[in-house]
Amino acid sequence: MLDKSRHALFLDFDGTLVGFADDPDGIRLEPGTVERLKALEVRQDGAVALVSGRALSSIDRFLAPLAFPAAGVHGQEIRFHPGEGIEAAPPPEAMAVARERLSKEIGEGDRLKVEDKGAALVIHYRTAPEAETRAGELGEAAIAGLGGLRLVKGHAIVEIRPDNVDKGKAIERLMARPPFAGRAPVFLGDDTTDEDGFRFAAGRGGFGVKVGSGETEAAYRLADVPAVHHWLEEVAK
Repeated sequence: MLDKSRHALFLDFDGTLVGFADDPDGIRLEPGTVERLKALEVRQDGAVALVSGRALSSIDRFLAPLAFPAAGVHGQEIRFHPGEGIEAAPPPEAMAVARERLSKEIGEGDRLKVEDKGAALVIHYRTAPEAETRAGELGEAAIAGLGGLRLVKGHAIVEIRPDNVDKGKAIERLMARPPFAGRAPVFLGDDTTDEDGFRFAAGRGGFGVKVGSGETEAAYRLADVPAVHHWLEEVAK
């Protein structure tokens, strides 16, 4: 169970707090999500943050009026305290080259879709599972010969992002500030991109919780998004 005074809670968004949708803007919050998160924030004396591959503007739109401490785009964006502005690191110049390469290969009408986060590019193949191999090949070709970028595979996506950011580093930055400093991190996530966060949490005396199936370095596991909300509700009580 989450210790009120010892732990800091970090939550992934897609696949953890919300289920997936074909369109990232088409997700639906579980009933009571905002109220549950607010109760957790109070219980943990503010030591609750979101760490996601999404842009923070997107998360804020879904969770309004809440605006938690958070890291978006795997740490390219960060907000240390509620209500503060968002610090955004500029993407590597190579990202523009990768963007142009993808635009030549994936156009209107293609079953593959490109989500441009500015600091990252995501190739979605959820509606075209047969195109998984092609998505990976296009991602590799987009970054071929370029420095400062890496390709990461996740749930029905291939993502191009700066090679110096990951969720472990994002949690580490948040942990350097109150109310997180001095606590042990607990991180809930569902994807391969969350493994960096699980490793960091374990190394700092906390633990990771994997949502769903698949190999993981997390110490614990929850079955799915509804199970996450059941656990959070029990903690909030």
